Amino acid sequence: MKRSKTNKNKGVSKEQWLAKALETLGKDGFEAVKIDRLAKQLHVSRSGFYYHFQDRQDLLQHLLDYWANEYTAVITDSLDMKKLDPEKRLLITMEMVKDRQLAQYDLAMNGWAKIDPLVAEVVKKVIAMRLEFVRGIFKELGFRGDELEMRARLHLCYHAWEDVTFTGDNSEEYARLQRLRHKMFVNK
Repeated sequence: MKRSKTNKNKGVSKEQWLAKALETLGKDGFEAVKIDRLAKQLHVSRSGFYYHFQDRQDLLQHLLDYWANEYTAVITDSLDMKKLDPEKRLLITMEMVKDRQLAQYDLAMNGWAKIDPLVAEVVKKVIAMRLEFVRGIFKELGFRGDELEMRARLHLCYHAWEDVTFTGDNSEEYARLQRLRHKMFVNK
C-alpha cells in the first residue's frame, strides 16, 4: 500500500510570512497586509499562519522587529563589522545598504509610522540605531561636534534615499560615485 507523502517541512516558515508581509507593505501599504492575501501569495492555507502568529496584530508586531533586525541590526550588531577599521567599516556599510537593498522598505515604514504611534516609535528607534552606528564610525575617524553630526545625518539620509532618487545609474557609474562619496566622507 502506497502512503501519501506528507512533508512537515512543506509549510511556510515564520520568516517567509514576514518577508511576504514586508514586501506587501512596501508595494501596497499597511492596509494590504492581510492574512488571506499573504496566504494566497504564499500558496498556502491561512491555517499555517496561526502556527507562527496569534493574529494580524501579532504579525504586525513581529514585522516591525523583523524589519529592524534584517534591515538595520544586520549591520549595527555585526561583530565582523565592529572588527574593521572605521574607513573600511564605512565603505562596507555603504556597499551593504546598496547591495542588500537595506533601505528599500524605509519609505513604507515611514508612511505607516504617520498613522500609528507605536510604529513611529519603532521607526524612531531604528533611525537612532543607524545614526549611532555611523556616528561611531565618524567619531573614530576624528570628527567631533557639528562636523560629526552633519556627516552622520548626511550619510544616513543619502543612503536611505539613493535608490529612490537615482534610479538610472549603471553599476560602473554607481561604483565610481560610491568611491568618491566614501573619500568625501572620510577626509577632513
